Amino acid sequence: MDTRVFAAAGSVPQMVEQGVARTRRASVKALNMRAAGRCERARKMGRIAELYEREARWWGVLTRWTSHQRAVPWVYTTAAMAAEHEAERRAENYREMEAGYWRRALAVAADSGVAA
Repeated sequence: MDTRVFAAAGSVPQMVEQGVARTRRASVKALNMRAAGRCERARKMGRIAELYEREARWWGVLTRWTSHQRAVPWVYTTAAMAAEHEAERRAENYREMEAGYWRRALAVAADSGVAA
């Protein structure tokens, strides 16, 4: 395999690598955010889900690119697809946690007579 396909400046793999790295740095910051109440936790989970959705999109870019490159073995396309799917799965989990926190916050507000 010709490794120059991956090393070219401004190449799709290089852009994806940089995009995923930026997204992961932002994810670490979001995971370390302090969240006191249910509403803050819901916002935090939403932010983390948003970042995993962004990561999945980056992996999707790489998946599409590798699938159109004759010099790239199919195993790289499969690996990019697996990474995309994993990021989507994590985003869904965080979206479910976000929805759960919002439901609990609304239930507490309803029980206490506070208008939502």
